[in-house]
Amino acid sequence: MTAGQYYELGLQLARQERLGDAFVALEECVTLDPDHAPACKELARLSLLANEVRAFTNWLHEASRIDERDPEPHVMMAEHLVSRRRWEEADLEVKAALRKNPSQPQLDRLAGTQAKIPEHF
Repeated sequence: MTAGQYYELGLQLARQERLGDAFVALEECVTLDPDHAPACKELARLSLLANEVRAFTNWLHEASRIDERDPEPHVMMAEHLVSRRRWEEADLEVKAALRKNPSQPQLDRLAGTQAKIPEHF
């Protein structure tokens, strides 16, 4: 199978809530194509679902390394940090994402995230 096929399989398995199998497929994708940013972001998302915060952070850093212009890793991290009430760090991630020309859906998510950050933290 190709990296792209493993990626699609990983997404399909994740939709079926077969997270362990999804991890294996997505990790195989990244093994075959170390610069596959979408697989890194999906691995981050699944890691957070599995409460593996260190893996979540590592996969987001990897996605940012691959494409430093992509705001999505910052959006994902900001959302996570807000859920942990880590306001200052979340605010920094929101600002980093905004500097990277986010899409409208990302802007909407950032606005929702930013609204949860207290004005004076």
